[in-house]
Amino acid sequence: MNIHTFERHFNKVILQRGYNYYQNRHVIDIIHIDNSNWQAEVEGSELYIVDIIVEANGDITHVDCDCPYDDICKHIAAALYEIQGQLNNPRVSVSKSSKAQKPTLQQLLATQSKENLITLILKVGQNYPSFLQEFEMLLTEPADVLKAAEQLIIQHLKKGEDRRSGFIPRNQATKALKGVYTTLQHAQEHIDQGNYITAIELSFLCFQHTFDALQYSDDSDGDFGGAIEDSFELISQAINEGVDVWSKEQSETVYDLVIQEAMNHELSGWSDWRIHLLHSCVPLCHDDAIEERFKTLIHSMKSASDDWHAQYMNKQLRKIELRLLQDKYNGKGVETFLEQHIEDYDMRELIIKSAINLGEYEKVLQLTADGLQVDEKSAGIVKKWRQFAFIAHKALGHTEDMRELALQLLLSGEYSYYTEFKALHPAEQWPEVFEELLDRLTNSRLYTQIIVEEQQTKRILDYCKEHPTRIEYYYQYIKEQYYEDVCALFIDAITADARISSNRKSYQGVCHSINIMRRAGYTIEAKQLISDLLQAYPKRRAFVEELKNIQK
Repeated sequence: MNIHTFERHFNKVILQRGYNYYQNRHVIDIIHIDNSNWQAEVEGSELYIVDIIVEANGDITHVDCDCPYDDICKHIAAALYEIQGQLNNPRVSVSKSSKAQKPTLQQLLATQSKENLITLILKVGQNYPSFLQEFEMLLTEPADVLKAAEQLIIQHLKKGEDRRSGFIPRNQATKALKGVYTTLQHAQEHIDQGNYITAIELSFLCFQHTFDALQYSDDSDGDFGGAIEDSFELISQAINEGVDVWSKEQSETVYDLVIQEAMNHELSGWSDWRIHLLHSCVPLCHDDAIEERFKTLIHSMKSASDDWHAQYMNKQLRKIELRLLQDKYNGKGVETFLEQHIEDYDMRELIIKSAINLGEYEKVLQLTADGLQVDEKSAGIVKKWRQFAFIAHKALGHTEDMRELALQLLLSGEYSYYTEFKALHPAEQWPEVFEELLDRLTNSRLYTQIIVEEQQTKRILDYCKEHPTRIEYYYQYIKEQYYEDVCALFIDAITADARISSNRKSYQGVCHSINIMRRAGYTIEAKQLISDLLQAYPKRRAFVEELKNIQK
């Protein structure tokens, strides 16, 4: 999206409302903070803050508004029109407070004395307490930064809550998590400065408050879960970078902190987050004492139960053990470990890949054959073993086995094996094999892919007659040869769709199909079809409006 052409990316209704706001001077103030950052105040039912980043080439890389609307809103559109106006005509601004070209905020601050800056900061902070809290977090010593961060996180979470119920609705999640995002940004800065333990503490603070808030929030968009994942990623990064400079005592402190959080009973129902934290401890196991403690913990967490959750956890714990072997011992003992746990298909897959890399194709065939027996009830895993077996048979020149596997993989939906399957048959045999293959794929999504590739126009036409709405996708392959049939299919499909449509969205779908018909070259027929539909459904007002919109 570019500042000079942003209109094309907006919903027309939202864009028009934003333009009306712009024209009626609802953009009451706009600040050019630095070369790319803008902040606007837009007057709606309340006063909303809009943040926008416009790069030197005009590209818009960030937009955000603190209104409840959970998409690009009219306030953003109004602000973009204001920015566009200032950039196109720097001497003119239509906002109430801007009557001439203004210097950026950065330029204005550079002209102020130290005393004036202090006065200005405190004055602004009287109206915007969260500004002072974030400012304090930037300036405080590490011992106080956690307290400042916690205050900031809690304040923003409170802002996102519904006043009566205390619940954080979906459209307020971003606003509620603003303090968390700000704190995570500061945690990243602490990592960059080598303050790894402070970064970990800040990240855990974000996790704890976000996790608590998750219990009284609508996380349909995954904002809270995403913030927790971001917290864990920063913890892992800080450990990976800090482990090389920490003392034994510091490593033990970090290990205790991570394990305490990972084994918290509140995470019992969140296995993946627990596993994520356990993975982050692996680099700390360069210390033998920590390694022993960690291995004892992992062993104690394994279960002999055969229920799904226990088996899933066992599988994830094995991956942690494998990673420890790979990271600390440079792979020594990995093969033995994999062999001991070959019933785990992930472990079997690693052994197979290793055998392929070493050119041990007979071993690959044995491993895949065993896997097919063990995992015969799991279609996705069976497909994987067949794919590996195909690689081995191809390397060994086993044509018959390749044909059989390619056919099985095709029948399971793997279109990529069609070319291989075709090449494995002599030209004189192929027509008969092809017919048999199509018969077996009649109800498969691969059927249409193959008849299109092989330019089977009559089959494509017959397919569209059985599935009229599909003509929108396949007309281009058969229009030249079956011009009138294609036109009739368009009309039949659109007429049938119109008959069952009952709301504006479905009416728009009918009109979209008519536009496709036009693009296919049936302009006159589409015009007549619109007239027929207007005559057939005069009482469907919304439908009449949509049809007249495309009639113009």
